Amino acid sequence: MKTKARRRAALTESAAGSSPSPRVLSVQWREPAISFALVILTLLAFSNSFDAGFTLDNKGLLHDPRITQWTAHNIDLILHHTYWWPNGEAGLYRPLTTLSYLFNDAILGDGERPFEYHAINFFLHAFNVLLVYALLLRLAGQQLVAASIAAAWAVHPLLTESVTNIVGRADLLAGLATLGGLLLYMEAADAAGARRAAWFAGLMAIAFAGVFSKESAVCVIVLIVLYEVILHKERVRTGALVAGCAATAIPIGVMLYARSKVLAASLPAEFPFTDNPIVGASFRIGKLTALKVIARYLGLILWPAKLSSDYSYPEIPLFRGALADWFCVAVVLGTLAGAARLYKTNKLAFFLLCFAGATFFPMSNLVLPIGTIMAERFMYLPAIGLLACVVLAIYGACERLSIQRFGPVIVCVMIACFAIRTWARNADWADERSIVTASLDASPDSFKLHRQLATLLYGQERTPENIQRGKEEAEKSVALLDALPDAQNTAEPFCLAGGYNFIEGELLNQSQDSSAILSPQADASYRRGISLVERCARIDKNVHDAYAAKLRGASDARPFLEGDPQPYLMLSVAYSRLNDPDKAINAAREALRLHPRSSNGYLQVANIFMRKNLRADATGALVEGLLLTSGGGLAEALATLYKDGADAGSCQMIATPSGPSIDPHCAPFRERVCAISADVLKVRLASSRRDLAEQQRLDFMRHYGCPTGPLDAVFSGLR
Repeated sequence: MKTKARRRAALTESAAGSSPSPRVLSVQWREPAISFALVILTLLAFSNSFDAGFTLDNKGLLHDPRITQWTAHNIDLILHHTYWWPNGEAGLYRPLTTLSYLFNDAILGDGERPFEYHAINFFLHAFNVLLVYALLLRLAGQQLVAASIAAAWAVHPLLTESVTNIVGRADLLAGLATLGGLLLYMEAADAAGARRAAWFAGLMAIAFAGVFSKESAVCVIVLIVLYEVILHKERVRTGALVAGCAATAIPIGVMLYARSKVLAASLPAEFPFTDNPIVGASFRIGKLTALKVIARYLGLILWPAKLSSDYSYPEIPLFRGALADWFCVAVVLGTLAGAARLYKTNKLAFFLLCFAGATFFPMSNLVLPIGTIMAERFMYLPAIGLLACVVLAIYGACERLSIQRFGPVIVCVMIACFAIRTWARNADWADERSIVTASLDASPDSFKLHRQLATLLYGQERTPENIQRGKEEAEKSVALLDALPDAQNTAEPFCLAGGYNFIEGELLNQSQDSSAILSPQADASYRRGISLVERCARIDKNVHDAYAAKLRGASDARPFLEGDPQPYLMLSVAYSRLNDPDKAINAAREALRLHPRSSNGYLQVANIFMRKNLRADATGALVEGLLLTSGGGLAEALATLYKDGADAGSCQMIATPSGPSIDPHCAPFRERVCAISADVLKVRLASSRRDLAEQQRLDFMRHYGCPTGPLDAVFSGLR
């Protein structure tokens, strides 16, 4: 308000015919100069972020098939599916964020080039920095204080997970809507007539953008209420407050309705215990653990020396009543008590702490457990209020000690330290290996980080050194999970560790002949690997059984996968290598039961049958695979099998619209198709594909001459 008065005075002086004084010109140019300096400071801190690659979640989300082309179909898929579709379900609905990725990929043509993705993230963050400056200037009325807070927040290292990490864009968009919405409300509350209506219309529009970018943007309505109640307690502007709440409640209501429709049509979200142990904790332990995590966030605000991209189990153990646990709870309760005292002594600081609490509360795990126990990106907006209180405390302490001139110096040193740490942290996001390695230093007990590093090493050159290091990391991940019951566990690390043992077994074997008998050391490695993969399969079955029970408890029945076939395919290969074909066949058949459309699975089963000289069974596996999959070499393998057998020359390859296939008039082929036709239809129906089953029933009768009785019997129980 003071700044506006100065501007009006300058305009009045100019209108009177006199030249503005140098002091007035200084005031006029000071705000643009500060804004420019804030943007430059932010750019310097994030200058090395633009070359960071597609790491972690970026790889899956940015390869979303919906963002490759700007078409009505893709836009429809974005609007009517969840955020992580088709890769998984987490109960998130953020269509505007996904549309922004569509803009990058389809309109700008970025594809695999990360620079433009990072550029948009940076511009969004820089704009948010200016919004923070404008907000604090309005609240505090002092340019130095507002600029100090905005600068400290702009370059704080915790923000790298939202700015440098591409998929942090959801936080940037929601932050823009929240900050912009609060500022628009302030302008609307002070305006009248048509101008007030225009400001409220802008508030509604930006609220729509925010809540469809990230669900946490709903907090804007809470911030509006807090602003009026705390900072305008003596003269709450009821009319403006009601209009502001209405302008934000309408977008929130529309978003909740759209979100409910999309989630109702999607599979229920999965919240693994290993991602957030609070999911499986009792009410009391869960809340105390959430308070313990809040204390960790507060520590990172003041001392962000060690930062991590992951805090999965058991990096943050559940509350156990240890002295350190109670200390963390005491820190949080003490902070709340201090905030309560500020209500009478410093309304601005109290509001800023309430700002931090309101913007953090949806991710706090205090009401309902969310998908992760802790993530640094959750502090993007809350850090504003906390850092503002830190800056105000520094200036206040210096004033009480009569050393006001040292206040800006201390704050500048703090900002410089934050900026240097941010610049260093950006380098960690350069590629997958660098971010995982750096995060392990901060979260050495995260099973997921050890698993990620082991996976990266698995994809590199199979040197003895890489295999040994990868095996060590995989087994560290397994050791951290081993004590958990199967229903709360995660299967992948056990399969990964098993795979490393199989590779080690081959390296230990002296012979290069894959059919040679394994040495005792190699045999031991294989058997250790088998025990790990069998545990992987048990965990996967338990987790899927629990999820299936959840689906059966839903109001409508939905199809679901019974489990992952990969462990059984691995076991099939391992048992075959140990010369145990019976177990190898059983494992391969279980893999096909779980995933009957895997061409590789059918090829593997057929190969095992051929090793046992079971030609008829091998033929059946290949034929069944052809009828249930798109091919993948099955037709060629079947043709080779027939030509090498007793029916040589009787079955020929023919060209079809879907590729090479066996001539359906071939008598041995027709007999085999009809023998397994009923089983094929059962698989289709078990996969909830009645349409394909009906079509295939007609094909079996028309093209292969299969008897109708057994085929009709498959459907008789469903009519």
